[in-house]
Amino acid sequence: MYLEHLKLVNYRNYREQETEFSPNFNFLVGNNAQGKTNIIEAIHYLSTGKSYRTQIDKELIRWGTGSLYMKGNVFHTRDIQKAIEVGISGKNKKVRVNGIDIKKRGELLGNLSAVIFSPEELKLVKEGPGFRRRFMDQEIIQMKRSYYYSLNSYNRVLIQRNSLLKEIPYRKDKRDSLAVWDEQLAHYGSKIIYDRIQFVKKLSMLAKSMHRTITRGTEELEIDYCSCVEFDEETGRSEIERMFRDSIKEMQEKDIRTGVTGFGPHREDLGVSVNGTDVRKYGSQGQQRTAALSMKLSEIELIKGETGEYPVLLLDDVMSELDPQRQEYILNNLEHVQVFITCTGLSEIMKKSNKQGKVFTVNSGIITEERDST
Repeated sequence: MYLEHLKLVNYRNYREQETEFSPNFNFLVGNNAQGKTNIIEAIHYLSTGKSYRTQIDKELIRWGTGSLYMKGNVFHTRDIQKAIEVGISGKNKKVRVNGIDIKKRGELLGNLSAVIFSPEELKLVKEGPGFRRRFMDQEIIQMKRSYYYSLNSYNRVLIQRNSLLKEIPYRKDKRDSLAVWDEQLAHYGSKIIYDRIQFVKKLSMLAKSMHRTITRGTEELEIDYCSCVEFDEETGRSEIERMFRDSIKEMQEKDIRTGVTGFGPHREDLGVSVNGTDVRKYGSQGQQRTAALSMKLSEIELIKGETGEYPVLLLDDVMSELDPQRQEYILNNLEHVQVFITCTGLSEIMKKSNKQGKVFTVNSGIITEERDST
């Protein structure tokens, strides 16, 4: 799939902008604070229904105006076309796909799949477990819509259970209510864990191969799922649910004392090692960045395998963070993928790239097509 056309009205620093993109490479070139990242954010918003930079939609509206509108025309395989529209006015938001109102965010997912890689994503390996859990969740959601609903339901139940845990020391009669929430937590939590197991299994194989290529065979990447339950190749969802239920019951007294749920997928992590060493703790910055790059680029093949189509790749100000070898790998090893790259200037590697595409100058919220990048 690829994004052919983007229209923005009163979005961030764009008053009104319409742009036609290449199905291959698209370089967005300009100084800082001109609106390059805003374009990446808009494409990501059309893909997921939310910003990766803010939780408050009204912050996307151009200063001094009361509403915004964005529209993206997406081409899929077999000549299927999707027109995705988003309108935000105050606290009200309307999303449409081919003129049909989308009531739930989950219904939007899959109409435009996108993988984003920004300097923030470089923290994927070296920062805390929350980064890696979010990485798993964001990618599985794009491949499996049911995961989105399981995750939302789990988080709602978790909030309710934690609230109840804090009440129990003062209201002993509330204790019997825990069983209801425990059952729901085990039901949704086991679904999340099972889907994560399948995801990491595929991710590990792809990332290992990609990492070996990027490092020219000098490094071996291993990714392991650090789950709250023990599992093997034969473990099914029903068995995971049973183990989850048993564990949550065993930890009930401790949870009541602490007032929080200490067991579940909200406590899990990914193990990342290079040549047998935990790169999260002991890896160099270069190793951590290469591991993060391998993991993010592996998403492309994962999504292709699950959906039958390659996602759009969004590279926001990340090329300058990578050495020439890794830049060259990105530019010369992505086939059949539409790529958006923001940068302050075209590097020599970018100029020499044999990839077809377009170069755009971004200046004060105005996008101007300069020339083909070939």
